[in-house]
Amino acid sequence: MRVLDLLKSATQYLEKSGVSDAVADAELLVLHAAGLDRMTAYRDNPEVGEQAQVEMLELLKRRAAGEPVQYIVGSVDFLGLRIEAGRGVLIPRPETELVALQAMREMRSLLQASPARGRTSLRILDLCCGSGCISLALGREFACSSVTGTDISGTAIRYSTRNAEINGITNVSFLEGSLYEPIARLPLFDMLISNPPYIATSELDELQREIREWEPLNALDGGPDGLDFYRKIFSGAKEYLNKRGVVVLELGFGQGSGVREIAEKAGFENIAIGKDLAGIERILTAETASAS
Repeated sequence: MRVLDLLKSATQYLEKSGVSDAVADAELLVLHAAGLDRMTAYRDNPEVGEQAQVEMLELLKRRAAGEPVQYIVGSVDFLGLRIEAGRGVLIPRPETELVALQAMREMRSLLQASPARGRTSLRILDLCCGSGCISLALGREFACSSVTGTDISGTAIRYSTRNAEINGITNVSFLEGSLYEPIARLPLFDMLISNPPYIATSELDELQREIREWEPLNALDGGPDGLDFYRKIFSGAKEYLNKRGVVVLELGFGQGSGVREIAEKAGFENIAIGKDLAGIERILTAETASAS
């Protein structure tokens, strides 16, 4: 059977199973099982062997049962990095790429600003690092800097460590523990970045099936109002940041004003909120002190 025929039947199968992104998911799973890239599939429409078709059906069954497509294929692209993801670790999202890109802009500003002018390296802390996608993106972009990621989940630390090895990034380390606990005795950092749990507990049951039943809820549950981790982060941030240290945080929907207030009460300045491509307030930046 040719690959385009398989794509058509796979899409129909997922549509009948109620998968919302049936076209995209069918394409990803069929090409993954067939070992084909998109251009070759659509240009040449090659025959697909029986063994690949059997594997394809198994993958489609898993997707129809609600398993996220990223878990099924085992990895996701994050700013050009191959990030492995599986049960027990949060799947990197496109909006988190925007957070990482904002952090890169902030790092460049830090390196160019007085009194840091002339420096070639920074120390970066990534709290709730999960798969390690943010840490690794920053570590690759700033090879002379050092990045430390922490996460309370041992599974997340195993994935993040593995992802560093896969991508050949050696200036990033990952430590297991809650927030600042693993870095209590380390030197101060120049930047703190985090994509913390920010879904209100009462809203967890309303999440999509793929998220609710498969992804780790402890990486999503932000407490009664979704802001618990922001309070914890800002309550300790100044203790672990250098003067004019920068904080970059991913925000949940509608949380901009609430997190801004938390940052202000903690004594942070130059607070700014950026939007994602959908116009949603998604990124908060703040400084421990105004630039001199």
